[in-house]
Amino acid sequence: MLDSLPKWVARFRDNTAVDASCGSAFLDFSSEWVLPDGLGGFAMGSISGLPMRRYHGLLCASLSPPVCRTMMLNAFDEHLHIPQGGNCGLDLDVRLTGFQFQDQDPPIINPYLVEFVKEVDQLVWVFSIPTQLGRVQIRKTLTIADHYGGCRVEYEIESGLDSDQSIEIQIRPLVSMRDFHELNAPGSIHINSYEMNSIKEPAVQGVRIQREEISATLSLRAIGLEWESGPCVWRDIVYSHESQRGQDDAEDLFSPGAFSQFVGRNEAKSLSIEATIGSSPTVDWNSCSDRRKNRVLSSIDHAIANAGNPEDKSIRDAIAQLATAGDGFIVDREMQSQDSMSKVSTSILAGYPWFSDWGRDTMIALPGLLLTTGRFDEADNALHTFAAAIEHGLIPNRFDDAGGSSHYNTVDASLWFVYACYQWKVESKKKLDPKLIHACDEILGAYIDGTINKIGVDEQDGLVTAGDEDTQLTWMDALRDGVAFTPRHGKAIEINALWVNALECRLRMSDRNPRAYAEYCDRAKNSIHNKMTNGPAGGLVDCLSLLTGVEIHQEARSDELRPNQLFALSLPMVGISKEHAGNTLSAVRDSLLTPVGMRTLDFSHPDYCANYQGSMTDRDRAYHNGTVWPWLLGPYCEASLRYSGFSTSAQRETQAIVLGLVDQMSGSSVGQLFEIYDAEPDGTGLFAPQGCPAQAWSIAEALRVLVMSCKA
Repeated sequence: MLDSLPKWVARFRDNTAVDASCGSAFLDFSSEWVLPDGLGGFAMGSISGLPMRRYHGLLCASLSPPVCRTMMLNAFDEHLHIPQGGNCGLDLDVRLTGFQFQDQDPPIINPYLVEFVKEVDQLVWVFSIPTQLGRVQIRKTLTIADHYGGCRVEYEIESGLDSDQSIEIQIRPLVSMRDFHELNAPGSIHINSYEMNSIKEPAVQGVRIQREEISATLSLRAIGLEWESGPCVWRDIVYSHESQRGQDDAEDLFSPGAFSQFVGRNEAKSLSIEATIGSSPTVDWNSCSDRRKNRVLSSIDHAIANAGNPEDKSIRDAIAQLATAGDGFIVDREMQSQDSMSKVSTSILAGYPWFSDWGRDTMIALPGLLLTTGRFDEADNALHTFAAAIEHGLIPNRFDDAGGSSHYNTVDASLWFVYACYQWKVESKKKLDPKLIHACDEILGAYIDGTINKIGVDEQDGLVTAGDEDTQLTWMDALRDGVAFTPRHGKAIEINALWVNALECRLRMSDRNPRAYAEYCDRAKNSIHNKMTNGPAGGLVDCLSLLTGVEIHQEARSDELRPNQLFALSLPMVGISKEHAGNTLSAVRDSLLTPVGMRTLDFSHPDYCANYQGSMTDRDRAYHNGTVWPWLLGPYCEASLRYSGFSTSAQRETQAIVLGLVDQMSGSSVGQLFEIYDAEPDGTGLFAPQGCPAQAWSIAEALRVLVMSCKA
């Protein structure tokens, strides 16, 4: 159904993007890219090659998939020496990759980059270097190994010089070998912090590097290059994005030596360096590439068929781009079985570079990433991954990124899990594993009986209540230094919509229902109608909180207009009346809807924050107090579709919204969608992207509702 996989191409002239495909032509040198490896690891950087984050590197490997991620190989310093290639017969020295150092002006962006290409498993940079003696062409390709933990950088160099003297290319690895969240603070490492052993094999040279604090070995193996040991430390490299975020922004990197080669007159040479974890044999790169491409093609074809094979090419292309992006979030997770044997299951990373696999994000993203694309076995594995980790009747809020104990500070993730189980049953047309049904019963029973974090059903009205002033248990969970910036303890609208929906889903899973689920469901539905309608601007009440210091049971109704009420409409079994649904959609459309997502707070509210900027405290304050989230367009579009009876106008609105989002994938994050955007446009009319540059549910919800809009 699809002839070729999507790719993003930008062509540059005089440091300016002059042409781009797969979207609008607003890629620039600062645009970021990420190449996931399917294990939780990744390569990440900017189009220019300039490292701008602590997470930018050629190989960030997961040592216990998909967590314990370690920045192993940060960059290559690629230096070309061209004798007599400069003005007046002087030698010309060119560096393909720049670095920012403390107390130094920003580096000049490489004027020789003429093309950048991003494909599903690799990146290509094309450099064209004019000299006094002719032109030098270099094609540099970075490939990430699928489900392996390695990368390869290839150089195809063509010398068109009219000279008997040879060009020399020197490639110097720069490594940190640190936890990917940390930095090697200036002055903290020395040459003897690392241990090196040279590799001398037929046709292969290189080095193995170890660091005492890290359990893994980095192996660098080159073909067509000579290796020369020469350890040194590069001091005070600065990452501009860390500076902007008010974080530590400088570190030192270790270099073990350099690879080099000469290219003669009118000669072409192919050189490559492979970076892998451990001392295992080289990667079967063709097999890795074929496996990933076939997997992504299958996902795209299934999603397009699921959408009814739309005739509109822009919709088919958008589905292909979203499905391609979505593949990168699906990862292996090593699980310990009851017999203490390790086995590989499936999970979903919430985002790159810094998120691990979160329960809430996984269950929200699973339908779009795995069910829409026909990856039912992987979806089943992911459900079992979280079912096996249930404690206190809850799935984890997140698995620990350092491999420690899981965290259970969430009230909604487990209810999303029940809904995901039901969606798997419907989409796969198969019976649920009894273990998953048992997990759903364990969850629903815990809510009925009460569990940790004051999560439980209020017997007076049948609504779920959770938390207190010191906890943040919903998805609006920003908490710093003990301050909850969006306190929503009590009875939140989306939690109770999820509660009703989960109960209804469970009633449809099997004939055997061990608890009186129907009774609990009816009570909660009635209470939502009686207590949470007629909220701000005619919409639904965001949260009911118990008043303290009063003699009788009283609840305060939130005065905040937030997007959480959309879930009462988008979840299919909540039963909000058409009248209240219409009022709710009007309220959020008028105050919260933007082209890139939904604002998290009405712009007229005194707590509204227009921009996500400043210190981390300032950013956490803005995180859910105005900041725009693309993933919320999923419930908005689904609610609009459902309550219009999947009208033509609602279908067209959904498609226009998603196609606009897909255009963003050719911007600041190539082939991906950001986690969040500023709540107000800048002077050019654009909403500035912020937060995580590649977010699973941003992609998943766009794909899910785009396909949904075509099926009706």
